[in-house]
Formats: sequence, structure tokens, C-alpha cells
Amino acid sequence: TVVRLVDVPGAVHHVAVNPQGSLAIVTHPNQDAVTLIDLKTYKVVATFATGPLPNYAVFSPDGQRVYVSNAGNNTVSDIDVARKIVLRNIPVGDSPEHLVLTRDGSRLFVNNVNGGTVSVVDLKAGKVARTYRVGSALHGIDLSDDEKTLYVAALGDDVVAAVDLVSGKLRTTKLGPAPYHLASIRGTGRVFVSSAQQPKLWVLDGASLKLVG
Repeated sequence: TVVRLVDVPGAVHHVAVNPQGSLAIVTHPNQDAVTLIDLKTYKVVATFATGPLPNYAVFSPDGQRVYVSNAGNNTVSDIDVARKIVLRNIPVGDSPEHLVLTRDGSRLFVNNVNGGTVSVVDLKAGKVARTYRVGSALHGIDLSDDEKTLYVAALGDDVVAAVDLVSGKLRTTKLGPAPYHLASIRGTGRVFVSSAQQPKLWVLDGASLKLVG
């Protein structure tokens, strides 16, 4: 049952909620903007521009910053939530989309869809610290519980990749058709992957990347 509708100024792509549960942000690719929503009143707080084709968003652990990938100009916007302004736009790879942030909020991992790479952004320095080449048409991305392994779905290659963030070594497993969204399920050692073409979910062992269900 739908219990409430919140009107926003344009089509919505992704939605993120801050860790405190008080604010949501929605991206409007057609408006080159994002909207903040107060989740206590369910009213729009502000709508403002980030960059061309804002795609995905993630809040910092303290909820004071939010990061938005702008697929149209290859940047990530760093937003001050309280002041509702973009503090800086950080250049990354070609067509950034899905994001994942470390629990301490120090590093942001960015899927560059057209570039086939993942950018690792040092948020204190405000620049890319490392780039991993993974595959084509990247989509889902997540971190293992210990944050030593990065999981990435490469839809264009029908593979899921695991990047060892200590050694930089890349492992892949074939998974098709079209591995799409991806989530590392906390406390289970399992990675769930959806298909963009079939109504199914694959369950992988996070350590071995073997299919378990």
C-alpha cells in the first residue's frame, strides 16, 4: 500500500537516505539537479544543480556530505548538506554512475561505465588515488565486510569481478546473462547479483566467487 507521495520537480533515477534517517536525496538526470527531502515532514527542502546527468548518490557516515556522480561530465559532486551547495566537483573516469563509500567516509569507489574502470577517490585530497580496469558496461558495486575486496558487475562482459584492494589483483567469474545490480550481504559472506535480462538473482560466495544459489 502506498502511504504517501512526495512531488519532486522531475523524473527520478536514484534515491539515497542518510544514515540518520532524516533526509533523502533523489537525482534528476533530465534536470541536471538533485532534490533533498525532509523525511520527518516529507517535504522538499531544496533542489539544486550538480552537473550533467546526475546518476547515483551516497551520504557520508555523519550525513553532513553527500556525493553524486555526474555521468554527463565525468565528475563527482561533493555536497554540503546543511548549506545545500556543491563544494567541489572531482574529476573521475568516463561516465561515472554507481558509487560505494568506505565506512569511515575516507574513500569513494566510482564505477565509470563507458571507461570500464573504477576510480578510487581520496576524499580528503579531493582526487583520484587509484584506477582499476575491470571490464565493459560496469554497473553494480559494493565492498566486502572487511573492506579489503571490491565487487563489481561488468554487464557487458557477463562477469562479476573481485578486486583485492591490498594487492590490486583482479579475479572474475562468468555470470550471465547481464549481471546488473550487486549487493554484499553484511555478516553472511554472500554477494547477491541481479540479472538485467532475466527475473533471477545469483548468490555468490564472496571469498571464492563461486555460485552457491
